[in-house]
Amino acid sequence: MIRGALALAALAMLVLAAPAQALQLGPETPHSPNTEDMSTTYWVMLILTIVVAVVINGALIAALVRFKAQRGKVPARVTAGRGAITRIAGGLSVLALAVFVFGIVISDSARTVDESGSEGLSAAASQTAQVPIRGVSNAALEAADTAALSEEPEGGVFKPAEGDPLVIDAIAQQWLWRFEYPGGTPGQRTFSYGELVVPVDTAVVLEIDSVDVIHSWWVPALTGQVQAVPGDIAQTWFKADEVGTYYGRGTVFDGTSYPSLTAKVRVVEPTEYEAYVEGLAGDLADAQDAVRAAAAAEATAEQATETGTP
Repeated sequence: MIRGALALAALAMLVLAAPAQALQLGPETPHSPNTEDMSTTYWVMLILTIVVAVVINGALIAALVRFKAQRGKVPARVTAGRGAITRIAGGLSVLALAVFVFGIVISDSARTVDESGSEGLSAAASQTAQVPIRGVSNAALEAADTAALSEEPEGGVFKPAEGDPLVIDAIAQQWLWRFEYPGGTPGQRTFSYGELVVPVDTAVVLEIDSVDVIHSWWVPALTGQVQAVPGDIAQTWFKADEVGTYYGRGTVFDGTSYPSLTAKVRVVEPTEYEAYVEGLAGDLADAQDAVRAAAAAEATAEQATETGTP
């Protein structure tokens, strides 16, 4: 009876248990060209590591089996032929060189900003900005940087060329992200907290900074990990290939509320992005009008008090 009760209890636990989370062997499915490069690097290095480990351990096991001690027999002495060490060292050197060259090629590809696609946001002075850009590779942006040093922009705004990326400031603080979008008047850029909204099929460059301590930005499906260091702007980029919401989190302990500093990127259609930014600009204008009206009312009330006017 006890064995039967235990068997029924075990069966009930198996049936009613919540589904187990599968072990994630590889990175998240990439949705940006740079994360595709990172994912390719991961799988290539994983496969190469497995192959090398299998070859080395297979050779070791074969040697143990072949030359193991047996009763009444003396194991044969094995010596390496002339040049054996040189051949092995040469093979490993070629492998190391191949990995080194592969890393250079992939790194250059991952840091080079793609042009925005045909389905993405069209370049316009009020929607994108292209200076200053540091730390990422883009020929058009580097040319714009050079021009910016030699001449004044028209109307105070550098006009981007077709396909140039959207540049957004991502500013970390304990314990949330502030995103500042291009456009608007100088000193009055529109912004959002907690959620970054970007258009699909559009190259986006993030200029990452911090106002207090070191934080980290990482959305595995879109970007690599970048440290937000106070006073030192870092860059990363992505071009989302699919509408949706992508999540990430920090990996650097930045205080007691560290778990609450998460990253959220919502990718929308270009028209929805434009409407979103226009809505932010409208909300900012309304708030400024309300502040000015309150200040004027307060000044009027103080003046009336001083003059005794009812």
